[in-house]
Amino acid sequence: MRQHTELRKTRLLGWLYRHDWQLAAVLAVAVIGVAVYVLWPRPTPAATPAPVISADEVDAAQERTVIVYLSGAVRSPGLYTLASTLRVSDAIVAAGGLTDAADPNCLPNLAAHLKDAKQIAVPFIGHCAKGKKTKLDINTATREQLLLVPGMDVALADAIIKYREDFGGFLALTELKSAMGLDASTYKQLAKSLTVN
Repeated sequence: MRQHTELRKTRLLGWLYRHDWQLAAVLAVAVIGVAVYVLWPRPTPAATPAPVISADEVDAAQERTVIVYLSGAVRSPGLYTLASTLRVSDAIVAAGGLTDAADPNCLPNLAAHLKDAKQIAVPFIGHCAKGKKTKLDINTATREQLLLVPGMDVALADAIIKYREDFGGFLALTELKSAMGLDASTYKQLAKSLTVN
């Protein structure tokens, strides 16, 4: 049996030796064929055509949404895409709501409908553009609101709050000079933004 296996092996090797160039040629043709198949350019599949949208559909979509710009005393100023049926108050809510520095007496019309490409400006205290400037009530203002007043520093804001706690509030704005010892120029600057109601 072992001799029979050795004989087969010898015959096979002899056949391979006699036909080695033919086998090499077949192998080369196979490699070239695979390379051509892999590298041959193929036509790109036909792209799916984009859906056709009519002009009426585009107009209807634009009428359903508006883009507005919120600025000023809102928590997250910026551009917002909102439904056109919403009002200014909804846009302010979308921007995170009003900050403590917003002037409650000088807000835009909260009931107005939103209009595309419009800016909604929420003024800071003391920066009202309507007619005359709205002044901040020194007896009700928060520390943060006081710090936004031009000419106010941290020490003075804290002293004003302490004075209100100790004496129940200011009876007149001139108490800033008499009780707090402010100089005339500082008082004059603060008086442009502060009042006592």
